[in-house]
Amino acid sequence: MSQPTFFAFAKGAGVMGEAGAEGILPLKRGPDGRLGVSVYGGAASGAAGAAPQVNINIADNGQSSQQQTTPGLESFGADIGNYVAKKYRELRDKDLGQNGVIDRAIRGRRG
Repeated sequence: MSQPTFFAFAKGAGVMGEAGAEGILPLKRGPDGRLGVSVYGGAASGAAGAAPQVNINIADNGQSSQQQTTPGLESFGADIGNYVAKKYRELRDKDLGQNGVIDRAIRGRRG
């Protein structure tokens, strides 16, 4: 379709057209009942492909390490690891701080 085209629609008319390339894609209902386009096969890579997998380990001394297993997203893995380490320290400090969860447990108070 290279120009706007009118068509009959629900007791009236509609108009359709494309500004660029178009395609006809089969729709399939997913396990959740939603209707959409499915993608099969092919190896996804980098940011345009599958969701990145990042493994983050936090040791009992508060140090963290991260391992990025999706090629091309090393800085993403490092950023996520740094974010988690920062949040861990913030929450630890809050829990250890005055009237924090750990502070209350040490002092024998609950709630």
